[in-house]
Amino acid sequence: MSDQPPYPPQEPQQPPYGQQPPPGYGQQPPPGYGQQPPPGYGQQPSPYGQQPPQYGQYGGGGYSPLADYQPPSPYAGWWSRVAALIIDGLIGTLASAIPIIIGAVLLSTSVEVQSDPYGNTSESEVTNEGLFALGIILLIVGFLVAFLFQIWNQGIRQGKGGQSLGKQFLGITVIEMSTGQPQGAGKGALRWLLYYVLASLCFLDLLWPLWDKKHQTWHDMIVSSVVVKA
Repeated sequence: MSDQPPYPPQEPQQPPYGQQPPPGYGQQPPPGYGQQPPPGYGQQPSPYGQQPPQYGQYGGGGYSPLADYQPPSPYAGWWSRVAALIIDGLIGTLASAIPIIIGAVLLSTSVEVQSDPYGNTSESEVTNEGLFALGIILLIVGFLVAFLFQIWNQGIRQGKGGQSLGKQFLGITVIEMSTGQPQGAGKGALRWLLYYVLASLCFLDLLWPLWDKKHQTWHDMIVSSVVVKA
């Protein structure tokens, strides 16, 4: 064995005096050095022009069609709706009958009708102007009572609770499609006014529920209402 001492450990060589050390000399390696690359690193991109899957698709199926509207209870039949209108009309007629009848009697007693020798009416003359005026006023009051009654019955009452007197008797109700609840007094009054106008202009408004899948009239469609069993 040699008696010479082992070589001393070599010190790292310093750069020549006056020169700057190279960049990164003696610095710690950056974080993540030597770690595994993230999943997908180095994978090929998707083929050019291929569209990404659409939002809401599952397995390439796409959106399903919207389901038809389902009422909270079965739709009311056409005959029950017609019967409810008849009942409401009869109640309104009875409410206005008294002033209309009295007014008609006053008009007939305050007008004298003259006839020629052949029995033909020649002219009529007002014999009592006071009774004649009162008869006209009572007729106007009677028709006004009938109109206001229907506004209250088929508009306000039905709007708040879903039922007019006729609909309550037959067990059917008017609801808002979006909520399943009564529409409120304002929309109820609008619905009745639309019914009054459309039914007067075209009788098809009342017949439309016979073939409509939601059993709606035109005025139902405008205010988004349906008539169902209570």
